[in-house]
Amino acid sequence: MKISRFMYYALLTAGVLSFGLSASAGEDVTLLEEIVVTGTKIEKKIENSTDSVTVITADEIEKNNFTDFTEIMRSVPGVEFKQAGGPGQFNYPKMRGFGQGHFLVVIDGVKVNGARRGGVGNLLGQLDPQIIEKIEILRGPQAVIYGSNTSAGVIVITTKKGTKEPVVKVGGEAGSLDWRKGYASVRGSANKLSYSLYSGYTDSGGVHEYEYFKAFSSNLNLGYKFSDSFNIDGGFMYTGSEFNYAELRESYAADSPSTPWWSFQLPDPNSLSTSDYYNGSIKVHHEITDKVKQTLTLGYYKHKKKGLDEDDGYLGSIVAPVDNFTLDWVTYYNKGDIVPVYDKGDGKPYYYQDENYLADYNLIWDQELGPENLNTLLLGVEFQQQEGRKWGKYGEIEKTVRNYSFYVNDQILIFNENLILSFGVRNDHHGEFGNYATGKAGISYSFRSIGTTLYTNYGTSFKAPTFFNLYDPRYGNKKLDPEEGTTYEFGVRQSFLQRRLSIEGSYWRTELDNVIAFVYGINPDPSIVGMYDNRDKATSRGIETSLSFKLTDLLTFRGNYTYTDSKSEKDGETFRTVQIARNKFNLDLAYDVDNLHLNIHGYYSGPRLRWKGDIEMESYFRTDVAARGDITENWTVYGRVENLFNENIKEGLGYEQPGVYAVTGLEWKF
Repeated sequence: MKISRFMYYALLTAGVLSFGLSASAGEDVTLLEEIVVTGTKIEKKIENSTDSVTVITADEIEKNNFTDFTEIMRSVPGVEFKQAGGPGQFNYPKMRGFGQGHFLVVIDGVKVNGARRGGVGNLLGQLDPQIIEKIEILRGPQAVIYGSNTSAGVIVITTKKGTKEPVVKVGGEAGSLDWRKGYASVRGSANKLSYSLYSGYTDSGGVHEYEYFKAFSSNLNLGYKFSDSFNIDGGFMYTGSEFNYAELRESYAADSPSTPWWSFQLPDPNSLSTSDYYNGSIKVHHEITDKVKQTLTLGYYKHKKKGLDEDDGYLGSIVAPVDNFTLDWVTYYNKGDIVPVYDKGDGKPYYYQDENYLADYNLIWDQELGPENLNTLLLGVEFQQQEGRKWGKYGEIEKTVRNYSFYVNDQILIFNENLILSFGVRNDHHGEFGNYATGKAGISYSFRSIGTTLYTNYGTSFKAPTFFNLYDPRYGNKKLDPEEGTTYEFGVRQSFLQRRLSIEGSYWRTELDNVIAFVYGINPDPSIVGMYDNRDKATSRGIETSLSFKLTDLLTFRGNYTYTDSKSEKDGETFRTVQIARNKFNLDLAYDVDNLHLNIHGYYSGPRLRWKGDIEMESYFRTDVAARGDITENWTVYGRVENLFNENIKEGLGYEQPGVYAVTGLEWKF
């Protein structure tokens, strides 16, 4: 990280804070807006939550001209990514020190984590931001509401619905790496019917020759209001994507002092990954009385992936970095020799497929407990069926598992909503490991006179073994138990200056037992090196802080900082978790006047270990800028520049990054 740029942002922070404090004496400034959280299934104001929550709206996404869902999430406390390559390529998200499978992704009420691997693959790097109405990041365990895969939290995505007034939008973009995108949407309502339809196509190059990313995205939402108390909403999302990536070679022999670490990429003409994502939901909502309402959600999700690496023969040459250098353990070279590199592809395709079926019924009962006191009881019954398949190059697996759940959650607001109690329990009956119970309790208290809210919660969670853990013909272990987690968290929210300035800080600690790991030397078949087993432990603890300051009606400053200490215990030894930065922060300054929006954003990621845990990647500080403005009543021009100062960024050792990256667009709206 260059100190000069760090000092620049430090001075910027100090300056805007000083300006805002001095402005408060003489200006009437609009207060920060009230935010409602719906991902908890009991609607609540964010200030009434006993959890740490972040909400991102479509307005924020549009103003900052995000072209990639990954870039939206970088600004969130506790969330980080390893993005390997250019747009739409390999994507590895993390939350609170844990990777995929330990946090859940929900789109329009449908769980999209697959049973085969437990995660969402590259979806978060390929999801079109244009379809998103709201993103809610619920940090910490949410097993009592959503079940498995929620030890670190849940990302709840809501796609765009119909609007009261009809809106037609058409746009196009162009930029770095031959980025080209066209899109169109129509939203509105007619009598009792609301509608929203979107379609977009992206065609982009990559960092290396032959790399590219192409994606077609579409989203349809329809709603029909039969009466004031009964309505049905239905939605369908489809994303079809493909990308070609460069050949990566890297050293595995980190324990050998005579073979230092090395890595390189060479262009590969035919190394392809394609994916099709389908997500559909139907929600039936019925208000039985003013105090009792019920919702039924039916959902379907499917992800089909194909990989194919052709044998393209000779790809190029490199210079041997050390003596006795080899790529194939047959031919050895001295330092400085020219080494030919041949494609590792064999032309054999492989296929993966995940399907989820969901039925979730909720009954919510509001009970008045006297003046200004309210009890909200949620009763839920859920059925989920998950199917996973793989075939082709890596063998065949086809399995189905069903999960039946019953859950109860209660929220009590008393003392004029100053004291909030929340607690819940859930039982999951999994087709493979039987019954598993989880629970959570939280409490918050607000001192309204001084703008302070204190909150704390404790919860348990679990992660079901994946199909790959259980059934892989070489490494699977059908005797695996779920991973078990416990988390406690406490935090404070503080507002100043008539709520123009808001600050939040929280501390969390999560412990996982029975962590599923690949263990060498325990497979009963001596010809196979190992298998999966419940053996390890893992802990993650940290601090998340955030600040939002409405300096004037036109100027807003935001910032956040996350410290994460994530470790695993293996054979009595403790190891730092790979690909997790201990320190990360964001600084953001936004200026809005009339129909013009300007934004400057700084993102810092501290050093992280590569996947093997032996080499630490350097920290970096990245600066992004965005602008959006109306040039006529119907025409809008916008642009975004990422990594403005061309910082040398390494998110995965060996993978090259785009450097300075810019996109501009023109949009017509009627």
